[in-house]
Order: sequence, then C-alpha cells, then structure tokens
Amino acid sequence: MSMELVDQDVRNQIIHDFSHNILVEAGAGTGKTTLMVERTVEAVVEMGINLERIALITFMEKAAEEIKIRVRHRLQEVMARGDLDTSQRQRAQVALRQLPLSCITTIHGFAMRFLQAQGHHAPVPLGFRVLDAYQSEKLFEESFYQWIDTDKFSARRVEELLNYGMSFERIREMARFLSGCADIPSYQASRPGVDFIDKFVEAAGEFEDTAVRYAAAGDQGLIQIRDIGRYLRNLVGLDSDQRVKALVAWHLTAAKGNKKNWSQSDRLAQQKMFVTTLKEQVDEFRVSLADYVLQEVLRLLADRFVPYWKEQRWRRASLTFDDLLRETRDFLDANGPVDSYDLIMVDEFQDTDALQAEIIVRMLVQSKPADWLSALIPQGRLFVVGDPKQSIYRFRGANVEIYQLMRQKIAQEGGLTLSIVQNFRTPAEILNPVNRLFAANWPSRFDPSRPYIAPYTPLQPFFSATGESRLIVRGGLVEDKVYGRRKFEAGLIAKALRGMVVDDRVVIRDAQTGERRAARLGDVALVIPNRSGLHIYQEILEKEGIAVAPEGGIRFFERDVVRGVQHFFSALRNPSQVAHTVGWLLSPWVGFSMEDLARHTAAEGTWNYLSTQEKGWPVLTEVLDKLKMWHQKWWVWRVEDLFWELYDWSALPAVLEERQDIANLSNLAKMADLCRDLGDEWGNDEFCQWLESKVNNREQEEEGPLPEAQDAVHVVTVHKSKGLEWPIVVVANWNMGTSSKHSGIRIESGRIAMAQGDLRSRLWEELAREDRIREQAEAERLYYVALTRARDYLIVLDTFARDDSESSAAWSLYRLTQQSVPRH
Repeated sequence: MSMELVDQDVRNQIIHDFSHNILVEAGAGTGKTTLMVERTVEAVVEMGINLERIALITFMEKAAEEIKIRVRHRLQEVMARGDLDTSQRQRAQVALRQLPLSCITTIHGFAMRFLQAQGHHAPVPLGFRVLDAYQSEKLFEESFYQWIDTDKFSARRVEELLNYGMSFERIREMARFLSGCADIPSYQASRPGVDFIDKFVEAAGEFEDTAVRYAAAGDQGLIQIRDIGRYLRNLVGLDSDQRVKALVAWHLTAAKGNKKNWSQSDRLAQQKMFVTTLKEQVDEFRVSLADYVLQEVLRLLADRFVPYWKEQRWRRASLTFDDLLRETRDFLDANGPVDSYDLIMVDEFQDTDALQAEIIVRMLVQSKPADWLSALIPQGRLFVVGDPKQSIYRFRGANVEIYQLMRQKIAQEGGLTLSIVQNFRTPAEILNPVNRLFAANWPSRFDPSRPYIAPYTPLQPFFSATGESRLIVRGGLVEDKVYGRRKFEAGLIAKALRGMVVDDRVVIRDAQTGERRAARLGDVALVIPNRSGLHIYQEILEKEGIAVAPEGGIRFFERDVVRGVQHFFSALRNPSQVAHTVGWLLSPWVGFSMEDLARHTAAEGTWNYLSTQEKGWPVLTEVLDKLKMWHQKWWVWRVEDLFWELYDWSALPAVLEERQDIANLSNLAKMADLCRDLGDEWGNDEFCQWLESKVNNREQEEEGPLPEAQDAVHVVTVHKSKGLEWPIVVVANWNMGTSSKHSGIRIESGRIAMAQGDLRSRLWEELAREDRIREQAEAERLYYVALTRARDYLIVLDTFARDDSESSAAWSLYRLTQQSVPRH
C-alpha cells in the first residue's frame, strides 16, 4: 500500500487557497466530503470567515446533515489540539454555536432561507409554507379543474385542442410540465390553410386515368394512385375542420411503381413526381399545423393557466419547491446582488441545473448583469466540487453541460480548475480495467462539440495491486431473448456468491474498523440500472438459498396491501359501490377467495353491508357486519384511526411478520404515515378520493423504505447507489440503450417543440435526436457509477447478443478482459 498521495499538493491547495474561485473535479471514492469539511474549518478558524457568512450547498438533505456532523467533530478535534491562539479558539467556539443554524443545506433550503430573510421585499407571501409533493399535486389537480370550470374562454380553447387530437390527459400533463419550467420560450406560428389540397384533386384523377391506361393491373403505382384519388375525392365534401383531421391522419408513403410494368415509363416518372410533391405538401401541412397547435398550447397554458396556478398558491401562502428557485432567481435578477455570503461552496455540482447555477452566480456578483454567465464573480468567493462522470439525474433537470460552462467561466475569470484522482475505495485490480474501459470510450479532454460527454481522467488506486482476482467478469455471447439472458445472469450470480459468501467466504475490509474479516451476504450489493426483470434475479437467488433485500420500488400504489386499504376506505365512504366492498373482501386484508364469494351468492347473500344480513354465508356476513360498524365511524374517527383498527383486526400483519415480508411491512408503515399526515390535513373524504385516484391510475410512488438488512444481498438501482459503497458489488441486467419519456413538450437551449399523436412540430425531431444522444451519454455515466461502488470485489455480468451494435461492443468489459465462463 502506498501512503504517498499522488495529488497531495492539489488537496492542500483546495483546503488553504481562498484567493481564487475554485472548481474541483473529484472522481469516485476520492474523499471530496473530507476536503469540503476541512475547507470549511479552515475558512472559519484560519481565515476568520464567520460561519453565518458561509453557505455550503449539497444535493441531498442527508448529505447536509452528515457534513454538519463532520464539521462539528472536526472543530472539536481542532480545539482539542491545544495549538490555537486566542482568536482562532474564539472563532472555533463561535462556529460550534452557529453550526445548528448554519446554511449547510440543499439548494431549495438555501433559496427558502434567502426569501424568508428578504421579508416583505421578497415577491412571495409573508409567512409562506412549502408544499410537499402530495400537497402540491393535490392543489394542482384542484386548480386545473377549477380553472377550466371558471374560465369559459380557456375551456373553449381546451375543446379546440381536443379537436386537434390532443387528449385531455396530455393537456393536463403539458400544463404540469410547463408549470415547473423556469423559463418558457415563446413561439409564433400561423394556422395553415387546407385549400392547397384542391389543386391536387383534379390532377390525381388525370394521373389515375393515365395509370389505368399504361400500367399493369397489379402494379403498386397504379394501386397507390387509385388510393390517393379516392382519399382526395373524399376530402372534397368535408368542411375545414374535418379536412384538417383527415390531412393530419393521412400518412402518404413514398412514390411506388415499377417501370417494367408500364408501357410508357415516363408516365410513371411523372406520377412519382406528383406523389412526391403531394406527400411533401401534406407533410409540411402537418408540421405547420403542429407549430400552430404548439403556439395555441403555450397561449393557453403558459399565458393563462400558469399565472392562474401561481395565483392559487399565493392565495394560500404556499410555494412549491420550483417556486423557491424561480422566485429567488427573479428577485436577484430584478434587484441585483444581495450581500449575504462571503463564501459559497457547492457539493455535487454536476447535478446542478441552469437555474440553480444562475442563483449562485447572481448571489455573488457585484453588479446587476443582463446575462448571468457573463457576470464577473469576485475571486475567493466560490468553491464548487463535482464529477461530470457521475452526472446521472437528467430526469430531475440536472445538466452536465452547465457544469462544463461553469468550469470554463471559472477558468476564464482567473480561477482554478483542479482535479483529485487518488481513489481510496477500490483496489487496483478493479480500478485499472475500469480505467482502460472508460479511457477507450471517452475523450481525455473536454470536447466543446460534445459538451454532454465527460472527459476521462484515470483514477489512481491508493491500494496497490496484490495479485488477487478481484474483478470477476462473467457472461459472453448468449443466444437468447432478454428473459433468457437475465436467467442466465442470475444463475451466474448465484454461483459466484455461493463461492464467495455462502459455501466459502472471501476476506474483505470492514468499513467501520478497517480490519479484515470474512464476507457475509450483507456485504453484497446487486447494482442494476433499473428494476426491469428484477424479480427474475430475486427468484433465482432465493431459490439458491441466497437472501435478497431489494430496495423499495416505485409501485407502491399497485401493491395488494395498499390496494386493499384503498378498497377499505372507499367501501366505508360509499357503501353503494359494492365493487370496493368486494375488492376489500378479496384483498389480503381479509383473504376470501372467489369460491367464498360464490358461496355467499349461492346462499342469497347481499353485498350491501348496510342491509340486514339475513341470508348468505355466515362467515362472510360476519365480516360485512364488521364493515357496517366501521362505516358508522367514518365521519367520526380519523382516517389513521380506521387504518389501525383494520390493522389490529386483520391477520395480515402477523402473516407478513411470520413470512419476514419486510417489503410489504414497510409499505404498511408508509401507508400509516400517509393516513396520519395527509388524512389529518385533508380529512377522510378528500384523503379517500386522493388514494382512490392514485390506485386507479397506477401512479408511480416510492415504496416504503426498507430497514437495513443485516444478512441479505442489497439490491439497488444505480441512482440509489450514488455516494454508497459495498465490499462486494455485482453489476448486472445492463443495457447501454436508452428509453426517454416526455410530456409532449421538449425545451432545450431556448428552443421548444411539441409532439402529440400524428403532430410533430418543426423542431421536434431535432430536439428528440439531441435528447437521445444525451440519454446515451448518461447511460454511459450510469455504468461508470455502477462500476466504482466496490471496495474489495467487483462482479460484472456482461452478456450480449450476436447482433449487438458496435457501440455496445465497445462497452463490453467481457471483451476487454477476455474472460470466459463454461456454459452449463
């Protein structure tokens, strides 16, 4: 083991240099948090910067709390050394007192503190509260429907959009998307006319007659021109709105016909030119109409709904998290800088978006710039740390290109851009092949033409190579579909883990003590890009006797235990909707089968639990009587009380405990929290309607957090693994492809485009293509994060098909390391 750090001089400069603005690129496992803590203590104790004049911004609240704890411990250690002079000791003591209320927080916490500090000068309601995700969503839904009900002009405009083929759900989704945008580009377009098609009607008839005369009966050109003529003749009798719909739905194919089937081939050439011209003009009409519809969407939603939605929030003195950032930026833009901080430090800067970066810059500049990127930041006041190779939160708005812009800005203004590369996490046997893989696929220097691709600087292992086999790559060519490949991978994982933590046990470094000890299942993490096919891995591993503790998914509202609670509340709220009563009886909370229900029906039982249960199956009627008793408490008891009444009555919790079904028990705990928090705020009726909507729409929602598993393989997505590490990491279920989702609107660099059904506005394909490129770049970064989580051993499952693309092959660790595994 080498005790000499290859970047010690850089680390010293990071801690002690307060005369420059600094951007630090800190690769995986390089100890950036320690440097942030050391620099904070140095700023306070040595430089005399009051902690109240320092802002340290982190990505997650958990990280902010960790840094506060570590700063406290470090200040206490410094004071205990006994080598501080009187002023230094006083500074440390003051900092310790200030630490609980210090501005070590997330960007949203930073913005909230700023707005609160401005008092009545801030453009927000005094004493505002911040809505959580549930509250914001509920108020949005109420406001959207209320807006349509009360604004007749907007309601008519919504109807017009529906006539263009847009669904009401898509309009609402676009409204939600635009409501969260910091800046919405304007867009101008004219409504295209439909009369252009008239000139083609007569010509099509002539071409049809010509084709009949000169083309063989089965020629595709003859068939095509007949279809075109028929479609055009049908258009003649339609009014303008009907023509629009017909033209939007008409997707002409390229001109067809084989000159060998024509007695005069020049006639076919003329027809093909006609069809090509017609297709071009119909396609252009569709694009022009999409441009016009986009303009109308923006006029309706951006100009009318978004202000209305803001008014509803302001009337309630309520802000969303997006509001915190927008209003802070707008205040600084309108009023210029506010002398609040002498030093701003930002962690995880690669996960920043343009709005957040603008706030930080405007907070520090000494003038009121029109363009924040051109504003000069005084030296020594900005310190940011990040790693563009770990920028993996595009779905939250993070933009790695903003990191690159700020990197250039800091350097051009005379600041420093530094890199730390000493990795304290991963041994050389793993890190060296990972370095080779990424160095072969990523540029070594920043490429301005591809700002979304991070340049790669190899990490340097702190732990020297010992010759042990720590990187295990399994897989290879698998002639099977995705399901078969996943089964094959799961089998290889089970075999590897049995040999490392079950039958035999490798030795790993204990994270707490640093001592060597035998590995156990709880030291293993299966890191996957997403949850697709997760059940395959879980089933096969558990079949092999390997306990698995998967992280909570995003199907909370689809779980049977949650759906059962929803049926229970809905049945109590509305006894006439017997479907909810039946749903609850069939749920795991009660456990009746379809045969049990048939038995009740055969005994002439009723499903209306309010009626007198004179007939029916006695076992079931007894339960219905219990439901009747609970119904009488619906308007008296809180929804939380009703939940716990069900919990205590049902055998389900005991069954889950016996099965050690931690996932479902965690979901029940989350359900109880929702009943308490939202039920108390909204009341039983509104809470029930909200829960019913969530379940019916199968909306995505994080499942209940799992307790730390002591002796089971952790299963986590790459996003959840960020910032974490394990002794043994298994990377599997990988696919370097992308799958981008959108609300129907894309905004990028001041450009905007829309897609809905057959309509694609003029810039849609351009923005979609750029988005795919950026998605691919992020998929590569996800792989980097996954491969840099291991402390002792890394197992990579790298299976591929014969027809994999060249780009996929370039990312194959299996091919790089030339390892193989016998197929059984």
